Amino acid sequence: MADIGMAAFSVFFVQSPSFLAHQRQLCARGGHGRSNCETLFGMGSIPSDNHIRDMLDFVEPASLDELFDEALAAVERAGALSPLTGLDGRLLIALDGTEYFCSNKLSCPHCSTRQRANGVIEHFHTMLAASIVAPGHNRALPLPPEFVRPQDGHDKQDCESRAARRWLLAHGERYKRFDPVYLGDDLYSRQPVCEAVLASGGHFLFVCKPDSHKTLYEYLTGVEIASLSKGVKRGKQRATHAWRWMNAIPIRDGDDALIVNWLELTISNAKGEITYRNSFVSDLPIDASNVEALANAGRARWKIENETFNVLKTKGYNLEHNFGHGKRNLSSTLATLNLGNCSRPFGHAGIGRGFAARVNRMASRARRERRRAVSTTERMSA
Repeated sequence: MADIGMAAFSVFFVQSPSFLAHQRQLCARGGHGRSNCETLFGMGSIPSDNHIRDMLDFVEPASLDELFDEALAAVERAGALSPLTGLDGRLLIALDGTEYFCSNKLSCPHCSTRQRANGVIEHFHTMLAASIVAPGHNRALPLPPEFVRPQDGHDKQDCESRAARRWLLAHGERYKRFDPVYLGDDLYSRQPVCEAVLASGGHFLFVCKPDSHKTLYEYLTGVEIASLSKGVKRGKQRATHAWRWMNAIPIRDGDDALIVNWLELTISNAKGEITYRNSFVSDLPIDASNVEALANAGRARWKIENETFNVLKTKGYNLEHNFGHGKRNLSSTLATLNLGNCSRPFGHAGIGRGFAARVNRMASRARRERRRAVSTTERMSA
């Protein structure tokens, strides 16, 4: 049974474009596939791709969460976590959603749906990903994902915001010791998500757009706002970075509005033309000594797009390829394995060993779940 879990993991480890291509490579005569199975992955046999899919369909994606904890622990033991910290030693954790499967033919009970203008109904999967990022660092360390999928007791379709709150409830406590700062786009700078971050023991630094925060920006109108600016030279290019900030303003209308702190960064070129402007809200106090660092941290949220999603979709990990959809959890479980495999670029041997051990335990759990499901089916049909 452990061979099934490792066979699935090996597809992503070698960045194969499909299960079938991987099977052909492993079984080819005269090749090194079988030797790699034995030495690299500790497999005694090579399961068929259909058998792998059938067995892993019973695995809950959450059973793989400890894969990411073991990867983080390996990076921490190696002393490589320190370069990934910011804002006085805090971890910066970027949250964002991405779609990884879409079809108008295949579907499962965990699919979300949408209807196009031409009447075609699409079934799709989206995951809420979390990655440790840092300004000036070109790698991101993935953390356990949360999947956007129908929830028991909810009539409305699930969404990224609710998935983020479930992620914080499930994982916030384990990362609390790092005093984390959660980063995200304007979708997250709403009171429910901000309150969920605070309840988890973390801090937030989310993009805050004027169009979606009208009450907040009314408080910024007609008042004196603290500011700071400086010239920046990169190569032959000169620019002016200007920051503005204000503390203790409500994030929305109402007596129960959360009080937040606001900052804005504007970058102008040598001609005075604005080339970048963005604003953020945070629970962290802002002053002249930290406004630049806070703005840099807020901008680092883009790294989950560039160093996680872009890598998974365009650098050989084939996230959007349908390795198997299944009738239960297969699509999400395979996506989780693929995401976890992105920890490998950190180059610590403990990551691979931890993943192998956890995948083996996951496969054993899948066998038990499948046996229970088959037994239940047989009793119902008796």
